[in-house]
Amino acid sequence: MKFLLDRIKNGKDTVKNPLKDNPYSYGRIEVCKDNCTDCGKCVQECLVDAISIKKNTEHNKVNIDKAFDIELDFKKCIYCNNCVDACPSKVLKSSNDYKMASIEILGQEVKEKIYSKFKRSLVLRSVDTGSCNGCMMEVANTQNTYYDLSRYGVKFAASPRHADGIVVTGPVTLNMKEALIKTYDAISDPKIVIAVGSCAYSGGIFKDGYSVCEDLNEILKVNVVIPGCPPSPQAILYGMLKIMNKASERK
Repeated sequence: MKFLLDRIKNGKDTVKNPLKDNPYSYGRIEVCKDNCTDCGKCVQECLVDAISIKKNTEHNKVNIDKAFDIELDFKKCIYCNNCVDACPSKVLKSSNDYKMASIEILGQEVKEKIYSKFKRSLVLRSVDTGSCNGCMMEVANTQNTYYDLSRYGVKFAASPRHADGIVVTGPVTLNMKEALIKTYDAISDPKIVIAVGSCAYSGGIFKDGYSVCEDLNEILKVNVVIPGCPPSPQAILYGMLKIMNKASERK
C-alpha cells in the first residue's frame, strides 16, 4: 500500500531531483569548538581515530577564548555517532548534510582536464577490495529506478578497458591488492579513482586487521572521496556528479 500511495503521489518511480535535502539521511558531524573542555571522551569513543584535540597555543595571548581545538576528519569518520552521544558538552552534533564528497586533485589544470573529459558521460568499473558489502549495495542502489544514475550518463562496465575509472569499496586486502593494481593499469589515461566509504579511504574499522595492507591512497592516487559507512545512494550520486562538474546544477 505504501508503494501504491507513493506512485499516486509522484506519478513515476524515478525521483525528479535525487539530490534534494533528505531529513532521514545522515551526514557531516558539526563541531562547535567553543564548547570543548578537552575531556577526551569523544577521542576515546572514536573507533577509527578520526577525532583529535589540540591545545590552542595562542590562548590567552591574543584574547582567544578557545583553549582547545577539536578536529574531525570526516573522510575517516564512519558516522556511528558514538562521539556525539559521549560528549557531555555537546560539542559534536550530527546533521543531514550528505553532500560530503570531495575531489582530491592537485592542480587546477588536472581538474579542468577531468571535467572536460567526463562532463557528458562517465563509465566506471567497480572493484570490491574486501568490503562488508554495505558500500557495494549502496552503489548498486544508485542504479535502480528510483535514483537512476544512468540518466546522468554514468554507467558501469564489466571490463576496465571500457572504463574511465574505478570505484573502490572496502579496505584493500592482501589478496586483492594485485588485482586492484592490474585493474587500474588496464584503464586508459586520464583515469580516475573513486573511494566509496571510509574503509576504502583509510581502512575504517578494519584498518589494523591482519589481512589488510596499506591505505588505498598509498597504493593509487585517489581523485574522489565519498565518505560514509556506508555512504547513502544520494551521497554517492552527488560524488559522481561532482566529478562531472554537475553537482551544482542539481542543488
